[in-house]
Amino acid sequence: MVRKRSNPEDLWLPPRVYRGRKSYEYHPKQGGSVRLYPIKKDSQGNLVETDAIKRSVIQAKLSADANLVKREDMNWLFDNYSKSIQFARLSFQTKQGDEIRLRRIRLVFGAMLPSKVTSGHVRQYMDKIGETAPVSANRDHGFLSRVFSWAKERNIVKDNPVRDVKKFPESPRDRYVEDWEYDLVYRVALTTAYPWIAPMMEIAYLCRMRSQEIRHLATDRHLLPEGIFVERGKGSSNEITLWSERLEKAVKLAEELLGKAKQTENAPLFPARSGGFISKTAFSSAWRRVREKATTEGIMIDGVQTVLTHRFNFHDLKAKGVTDHETKASGHKTKKMQAIYDRKPAQTKATR
Repeated sequence: MVRKRSNPEDLWLPPRVYRGRKSYEYHPKQGGSVRLYPIKKDSQGNLVETDAIKRSVIQAKLSADANLVKREDMNWLFDNYSKSIQFARLSFQTKQGDEIRLRRIRLVFGAMLPSKVTSGHVRQYMDKIGETAPVSANRDHGFLSRVFSWAKERNIVKDNPVRDVKKFPESPRDRYVEDWEYDLVYRVALTTAYPWIAPMMEIAYLCRMRSQEIRHLATDRHLLPEGIFVERGKGSSNEITLWSERLEKAVKLAEELLGKAKQTENAPLFPARSGGFISKTAFSSAWRRVREKATTEGIMIDGVQTVLTHRFNFHDLKAKGVTDHETKASGHKTKKMQAIYDRKPAQTKATR
């Protein structure tokens, strides 16, 4: 708290502004000193403080505050991190997710100074978000930690306050899509306005691919004579999934449903109406509607109207592909990640 002025002649001075040897000086909370305006004296050495000088000092202090906030608050830190080489090297999906979570993080931390953010502040934020969305809180935790680690390496902050804050526990997803469930949704997709979801499902399962990787398949780059070049994201290893009869049928169906793409550079296997790659929003909307129809209307199977009783995510199809694969191939570099995608318990022989 700023002390009250004891000298009545100093009451006009803005908070944290003092007379130095040659100028009025501003000492902000975060430390340091900012020269505001030169001190004027008459020929006898007496201090001169006219109304014009006082207005200039006050205006200079306001400008200094504005510059300090613009230069050193968390919004400034977020902006600089977003312009960094480290951020640029992240995958498109990660950057897209960071931009979404940054909007809510700015509302809480934006005006704070990085040096004033404590583990307690992060914990309070985590608890508030975690009341309804613990996974989102964990993702925000990861983003904030990356920002502070980046800042610490550049001497912007002395410590990373996020490091000592625990995340909420997350149970690994263990949903295994049964063959009949897969077949039901596949057949329903062909009856909707989004039949191309069906060949997407096949490629997700057969090649163990994420939706984003499938959406960005290009006919000239990824459809090779020996198979599909799987260009994986999130640090996983790329691979070529060799052609099988079922995989060839899936690609042929995609071309028939969406029209054979022009053989131009980077032509999408799954083109949008504009000719470019199908967006995440368009895909998510189509998948949601296909799945909704599968759970509400279903389809006739062996004379019985059958519906999907338990929903599954599109990403579960990759896990099904890994689980059903004879070598559990997933493209992941660590055994831990491979285990997450293997959704069935291992079978072992008895001791004797």
